[in-house]
Amino acid sequence: MTDERELRFTRGAPLLAWRLFRVRRRPDGYALCAPMIHSPAPPPWQPGLTVARCLEHDHPAPARGCRCGIHAAIQGTLDSLPGYLIDTAYDRDPWAYAEVACSGRVFLDARGLRCEEALVVQIALAEESFANPDERVRASEELAARYGVGVGSSDAAPGWLTANSRGRGEPFAMEAVDLSVLRKTFDPSPRRAEHNSQA
Repeated sequence: MTDERELRFTRGAPLLAWRLFRVRRRPDGYALCAPMIHSPAPPPWQPGLTVARCLEHDHPAPARGCRCGIHAAIQGTLDSLPGYLIDTAYDRDPWAYAEVACSGRVFLDARGLRCEEALVVQIALAEESFANPDERVRASEELAARYGVGVGSSDAAPGWLTANSRGRGEPFAMEAVDLSVLRKTFDPSPRRAEHNSQA
């Protein structure tokens, strides 16, 4: 069974983490969409607070022993967000990283975290994934308007995230993380303090 820790974070003092999104053009403008949903018309990530739900079982999400919940990565966990781009290389839409404020029930394991609630707090567009500069500028403006957050370049993503690159998103079986040590790294950060001041 997967070694995991159940934690709780309030909306006023959330755990900041990062997600990978595809940036898709919709009739009402550009939107963030989950990259691993295999659908010709994947639902967009909605503005405001997103609440998780389990698609396979009748229980609150996230739940122990289930992979449900809103997935995100923090420094020290193993899931490779750049690796998931390789897993979904068939998808030609541009992409972005987004920092999310995670709250409610949070399960932490070696791969990353699964949370109950998440709110996008900043978006980092991968400029090279857009067909041209005009498309990138338009996407930046429309995403900022849709989600009410700052939209910058991929340089805004932390170095640990982009450095964790491998040929796939999931870690290899032999990789491990000491969750007790990782848990001790959750200290208030300037970004969290800034988020709190704007809440």
